[in-house]
Amino acid sequence: MLAPAGAVADPLPQAVVLTAIVIAFGVLAFAVVLIRRAYEIVKADDLDKMKDTDT
Repeated sequence: MLAPAGAVADPLPQAVVLTAIVIAFGVLAFAVVLIRRAYEIVKADDLDKMKDTDT
């Protein structure tokens, strides 16, 4: 088997960065759905108005 001609990149940091990107995208998607659903129920995007709907 031949050895690589140049420097070889460590795959662990690349995997960690890719995992962080995927997790961040998932959290962002969850937050968007949560905010949209709250707006559909309360019909307001003001937090003070949302607090008035607490039971």
